[in-house]
Amino acid sequence: MNNYSDINLVIAHKLEAELLINWFELELDESNEFRIYRNSAGMQAIVAGMGVDRAKAGTEYLGDRDAQSERSRAWLNIGIAGHQSAKIGSCLSAHKITHRSSGSTRFPALVFTNIATTEVVTVDEPEIEYPEDVAYEMEAAGFWDGALKYSTLELVQCLKIISDNKEHSTEKVTKDSILALMASKQAQIVDCCNQLQALADAYNGANALGTTYERLLSSVHLTVTQQNQLKRLCQRYAALGREEELQQILTHKFQSSKELLTQMNEQIKG
Repeated sequence: MNNYSDINLVIAHKLEAELLINWFELELDESNEFRIYRNSAGMQAIVAGMGVDRAKAGTEYLGDRDAQSERSRAWLNIGIAGHQSAKIGSCLSAHKITHRSSGSTRFPALVFTNIATTEVVTVDEPEIEYPEDVAYEMEAAGFWDGALKYSTLELVQCLKIISDNKEHSTEKVTKDSILALMASKQAQIVDCCNQLQALADAYNGANALGTTYERLLSSVHLTVTQQNQLKRLCQRYAALGREEELQQILTHKFQSSKELLTQMNEQIKG
């Protein structure tokens, strides 16, 4: 097992997750609102369920579990998708994510080598007509919006395996065919995880928070969301070589968490 200590996998269905759980030696860690798996290295996977809302809720649930961690984690959404023209079994990463019902778009950073990309359209109902030459699925937009609250752009990625197209309809997609498709892409999925972990190591090494973050964290009461905001702000200060300014902020007395975060945001923009 590779040391994927900083990777969170978000998967819609237990069937899609089955082989991933075996490959990465993941064990059931929680089965309350969502089923969450974890291995001894620290890699985690959540089975979020179908649909954009479930994907977002599951991603945020997993992110909140790590709110106290100083390290940023990489996030990878893996699942099957339909496509107008891509061959069955194609493994594609998202370079654009569009939520059909709202029209909103997102643009993931291109970080994977040796893998083709596609636009991903998140739909509320399964797409069987394939009107555009894109990948159709039901989770990516929700996953993206959730994961970007907890990590940086490069560390949030979507990987889709094509299960159906105009020549091979959804009616031909079975449990066995999904398992076979997932199994055929093991090498590519593992390679993507290797690349993500390397990126996470580099990012965390360059943006270590140190004791300043801990002191700011204890200076006022912060909600889980605000803790994540504080963490990302401290990382930005460090990345810009402005740690001395954080030390100056520590000398101030803040009446509320909002006041602290507002000053930090304004100062870093100045």
